[in-house]
Amino acid sequence: MSEGIKKTASADALEFVKENVLSISDLTRTKKLSHILDSYAGNTNDQIFIVQNSKNRKAQAVLSDLDYFLDLLNCREAIEEAVDQLSYELALKRKDDQATIPLDQVIRDYSLDVDHIMELANALEEE
Repeated sequence: MSEGIKKTASADALEFVKENVLSISDLTRTKKLSHILDSYAGNTNDQIFIVQNSKNRKAQAVLSDLDYFLDLLNCREAIEEAVDQLSYELALKRKDDQATIPLDQVIRDYSLDVDHIMELANALEEE
């Protein structure tokens, strides 16, 4: 986010926090978890809940309907496949193009060193 731009809370965001951000105590001392799980029974439900440890705000997780979560994962995979396909098509289109930027300039501009280049090469081999 740019410097000097402040985030503002909308009524929807505040309502979400009020209704859908829960502490561990909310789930263990009440029947809230049971009610949430029951709401997921029978049909896909897009309502999500954030659970956090009040003693450690960075300890957070999301409760989600399993079918909804699987739909999100499928969307993510479809997007990744589309990006891969577009990248492949672009690479095929450019395969005969001559490089116009000298290799030493690329290495300087991206602060690459031999170790980093080898890490990238190994990562590609693993894929």
